[in-house]
Amino acid sequence: MPDVIVVGAGAVGLCTAYFLRDEGFDVAVVAREPVGTGASAGNAGMIVPSHVVPLAAPGVVKQGLRWLLRPDSPFYLRPRTDLDLAHWLWTFRRHCTATHVTRSAPLLRDLSLASVELFEALQTDLGDIGYAQTGLLMLFHTEKGRRANLEAADLAERCGLRVERLDAGAVREREPALRTPATGAVLYHDDGRVDPDAFLRALAAALEARGVIFHTGQTVTGLLREGGGVAGVQTDAGALRAPHVVLAAGAWSGRLVRDAGLRLPLQPALGYSLTVPTPESGPRLPMILTEEKLTVTPMPGRLRFAGTLSLVGFDARIDPRRVEPLRRLARTYTPDTDAPVWAGFRPCSPDGLPYLGPVPGVTGLYVATGHGMMGLTLAPVTGRLIAALLAGTPPPLDLAPFAPGRFG
Repeated sequence: MPDVIVVGAGAVGLCTAYFLRDEGFDVAVVAREPVGTGASAGNAGMIVPSHVVPLAAPGVVKQGLRWLLRPDSPFYLRPRTDLDLAHWLWTFRRHCTATHVTRSAPLLRDLSLASVELFEALQTDLGDIGYAQTGLLMLFHTEKGRRANLEAADLAERCGLRVERLDAGAVREREPALRTPATGAVLYHDDGRVDPDAFLRALAAALEARGVIFHTGQTVTGLLREGGGVAGVQTDAGALRAPHVVLAAGAWSGRLVRDAGLRLPLQPALGYSLTVPTPESGPRLPMILTEEKLTVTPMPGRLRFAGTLSLVGFDARIDPRRVEPLRRLARTYTPDTDAPVWAGFRPCSPDGLPYLGPVPGVTGLYVATGHGMMGLTLAPVTGRLIAALLAGTPPPLDLAPFAPGRFG
């Protein structure tokens, strides 16, 4: 019997298993999909300490309402009768304040910068995972975009991040292969990228070499309980027992933790990406088109375009209208845009902060989810923090703001 069962084999789950093994725990990983096929595999591949503004921020609700009228908009909310969604939206709206941003920015900064250090160490331990601190260009081409980006740059600078403001000419000097309009940009020097596929493969290989057991193709249907604690998980293939369980199953974690009596506000946010071979004159730097909410990430041998956020429940059907902005952007770099579209769910909390820590009232049960679009960035630090908790050592960061029970 293992000491710990980790539910989920995405970046967060694998990093958690990795650091638990470092602490000497015997670990088993349970996942309904093969390693590297969940939301972590098709994401933008960006490592973004620059993203210190949480999803819940002033103006987001108003902008979102305007976008709802456009079928190809960056954000879409499917109207439906869903009490969980209604509660999430009410809580989200309550956190869209300047006070919340001021309080959250240092928390997200500390998590992200700790993860950057761990990525550097992991590249040494695992081999080439395509990690590089390349910097990130946040592009804009409208006056409204300029003001919003410079305001965000000021906040990031106050948080101690390295920021450079560029005019149109300086943008072209930094990225000669840029094919989209840009009147300026903010360059975040602490940001970078990683190859998600290489990262997940390397983690899985390292875990197997260190004796971690994988139970893939098994769906966790519930928790096993004994007294006031957890005793393992029930899967569609049978029971797996362990005195500790970490729920790192992304957007599905909210359903599982209900067995422990915790109603975790968590919504699956569907996102898309498509990946093409590297063009002859492709970009060198990761970029975000901030008005369009689309990303471009150069990876070894390929170029990935990603974007959109759709609150449609667990409906992974691909809407061609929402994919078209990605294909239009890809066509500016290559005619080879018939690549298959990847779709995956990001687990979004209503305040834009992850859920990290023990489940109240249930001994041995922990949650590691709610990272939104920051899952890849925050995976290493999440694993390190959860491992410290189980080992009984003081975590390197205060986890109180990320408590799973913070919404009651």
